[in-house]
Amino acid sequence: MAAAAAATQERWGRRLLLLGCCLVSLLLPAAGASSCSNLAVEQPVVLLGATATASCTIWRNRCPIPGDGDIQMVWKLDEESLQGTQFSPGPGVEVSNITVGPLHRNVTTLSCCIKSKGSLQIMNLTRLHAGYPPSQPQNISCIMNATTMNLTCQWALDQDSLLTGSRITLKGFRSRRDCDVRLEAIADCIPPAGQNSCTFPRQSLHLYQNMIFQVTVENALGAVESEPLCTDPMDVVKLDPPALWEVQSVPEETDCVSVEWEAATGSVHMELACELRYRPEGEQGWQLVHNITSSSPKAPHCGLFFGTRYQLQMRCQRLPASYWSEWSPTKHFTTHEKAPSGELDAWWRRKPPAGPASRAQEVQLLWKPMKPNEANGKILGYWATLSTRTPGQKRPATLCNTTETHCTFSLTPGALMRIHLVAYNSRGPSQPTLVSLFEKQGPPVPKIRVSPHDRSSFWVSWDPPGAPATGYVIEWHRVTSGDPLGDRDLGWTKLPGGDLTQALIQAENIWPYQPYNISLYPLYKDGVGMPQHVAAYTLQKAPSETPKLQAWSITKTTAELHWEPILVERQNGFITNYTIFWIGTDEDMNSAVVNASEDTFTITGLWPARRYEVHMMASTAGGQTNGTTLMLYTKAMDGTDIPFVYGLTGLLLLMIIVLVICFQKSKRMKTQFWPSVPDPANSSLGRWAPAVLHQENLPPPKACELSPVVVSALLVAEADGKTRLCWGQGEPAQEGCPGSPERDAHDAEAPRPSRGPPAAARRASYMNSAEALQYGLLLGGGGGGGSYCSQRDASPCLVSVRPGSTRPLLGSSLAALSPVLLPPYENLLWPLPPSPQPEGGPARRRRHVQEEEGAAAAALTDFPLLRGVMLDGDEDLSHLRGL
Repeated sequence: MAAAAAATQERWGRRLLLLGCCLVSLLLPAAGASSCSNLAVEQPVVLLGATATASCTIWRNRCPIPGDGDIQMVWKLDEESLQGTQFSPGPGVEVSNITVGPLHRNVTTLSCCIKSKGSLQIMNLTRLHAGYPPSQPQNISCIMNATTMNLTCQWALDQDSLLTGSRITLKGFRSRRDCDVRLEAIADCIPPAGQNSCTFPRQSLHLYQNMIFQVTVENALGAVESEPLCTDPMDVVKLDPPALWEVQSVPEETDCVSVEWEAATGSVHMELACELRYRPEGEQGWQLVHNITSSSPKAPHCGLFFGTRYQLQMRCQRLPASYWSEWSPTKHFTTHEKAPSGELDAWWRRKPPAGPASRAQEVQLLWKPMKPNEANGKILGYWATLSTRTPGQKRPATLCNTTETHCTFSLTPGALMRIHLVAYNSRGPSQPTLVSLFEKQGPPVPKIRVSPHDRSSFWVSWDPPGAPATGYVIEWHRVTSGDPLGDRDLGWTKLPGGDLTQALIQAENIWPYQPYNISLYPLYKDGVGMPQHVAAYTLQKAPSETPKLQAWSITKTTAELHWEPILVERQNGFITNYTIFWIGTDEDMNSAVVNASEDTFTITGLWPARRYEVHMMASTAGGQTNGTTLMLYTKAMDGTDIPFVYGLTGLLLLMIIVLVICFQKSKRMKTQFWPSVPDPANSSLGRWAPAVLHQENLPPPKACELSPVVVSALLVAEADGKTRLCWGQGEPAQEGCPGSPERDAHDAEAPRPSRGPPAAARRASYMNSAEALQYGLLLGGGGGGGSYCSQRDASPCLVSVRPGSTRPLLGSSLAALSPVLLPPYENLLWPLPPSPQPEGGPARRRRHVQEEEGAAAAALTDFPLLRGVMLDGDEDLSHLRGL
């Protein structure tokens, strides 16, 4: 109910305010106001996120508004157009009310406009501010300077009000001891804008009595005050730092010093409490000495190191309580020295012999610098000697005397040696440290593991060895290409206690992205164990570079690549693999992953005579790095193709040369491989015929019949080697030849069988066959019945030769006429021997002749070359028995 009543009261208040604004607007013209509009805002400053109510009044008779029509009033909030509630309380007066918000910007422009001819004309405007009420100042504190005696107070504001015009005031009041009553006020202190501190001058302060200090902040949305601070200005005084005059060692052989000091001006008569702090030069931590009072101008202190340079400072405060002064300027002091105490922490390494013929073995002796509380001054050097004297020497042999923390000397292999190591300063040497050079032959730890702890440290863990250990030694060194064994950058630490299984390695010589080789040696009572090694990085990232690719062997389908490994300093981590990418013209990208231990790779499946782009990517656990691109071209032919191409080219050239020679010598080559055999059937003689035949009307030859081509000549060879032209064109027939007049007469008188054809048919029988005739001459031997030649008592023979050749082809035997029994062109005996005559009478002789005629006819019938010849029309060739 109370909330509803409050809301109703607020609404009525706003209505009354708007009514008042309207009345004022109506009265302003009567009062002679020159403005033609008025813009009134209920609250120009509101909370951020709240709303604001405004009213705009326009007097038409005082504004240059064209026309007599109605006025349309429009509101604009920044660039946003809004419509309000418009009404006319009287003639020529227009009023528009609007509520805008919530406001989320600390400054917003609100404009009152009229709409004329489609455009807006601004009549009046104002700015609305939104923000927060002031926050209460916190942590108010005051400090009085002991020299100027001015009091400065400061505070903190939790939240900015976002409003301009905020006012901050530092107020001060006199008060009683318990600060329950505020007495007279002192002049207010107004700080500069944006500053949260203010200073009261000495004249406004009341010393040695309590005062109340309070900060007030106010703006358009309200005002707030801080919690009051009740204090005596002298209780918040901050003194100037004291001065350190002298530091002395008392007594000289002890570790105690005496510090002489003096309070600052202005605090001489105050009761002070002071603190002294000191530290060895170069260290970070300070040692504090408390309870130094103003009653003791000299402050003694013990526990300092001998021969050490120290830094000392002091500060003071007023009692019972006040602010500490600043630390005094630094005072330097070096304590006196004495001989070093304690033992050195030593270790050693054996180096391999320089060569196979060298017997001496180098030993590197290492030790840690002596601790400051044991050095007792500046260490001038370290001295290493053998533990025993050799015969003839007054002192043990010196191995090294150096200011470094390591030295190297030579020893005989297998010798068990003991070394004394001492440190010395200006007051003398330390007690000797015994170092035994055992052979490192004990059992190693089974397994060692290393993991990074941060950028400059490792966690090392291991499994205990089989034998009980008395301690462990951990070595580490950065692996570089110039110093793979780590002789120049070796770090080590000795861990006492055989029950340890892990250790943290922290050192200044450990950097990220660098490889380290870590070795663990177990220590035994009578020796040293074999080491276990492991490589590690504290952090890894992408390699700084990639290997440079080189093309070693390129064929038409393969390319062999080679690369050198990246220097270990540039790897930045363990190389996990290499990835090789290659792409050819009009091809897709191809890739292959190669193991990090490989340094060669062969790309297969390439196309001949094509350009390829190849590049490599090196990968670690921290990233990848791509290398430069290598351009390579595959070959068009391999080495095995060149001899084949050369051989093929030579063969083609040889064939061309042979063909050219053959074309140039074509006739000669033809006669060598294909001898020229004349074809009588197609010769001029084969086409010649006697005149008498031209007069005869010969029918055309039928198929498988002899061609009516006249044999141009018939040459008969006698057995005595003589030849006669029996028939020929224009030549008379010789005596004794077939077809001669004498022979015809003789044949007419002699009895003949009646199976022969007439004379006309006999003349037509001397014709060639239709086929090409293979032989041009027929040579016959004399003798025998039925022979065309004389010498009838000789044996019959028949010989055929090629045209132009006297080589006999057929023998005297009739069986030799067969082409099956006689190979072609076989030489026969010439002249042929006569056939033996049968014994008996004429009747038996006639039977013999008839048998020979039958055999000759059968043999000649099968002979393909003689079948084309027809003599005397006797187709069965029985009359040729005398040939």
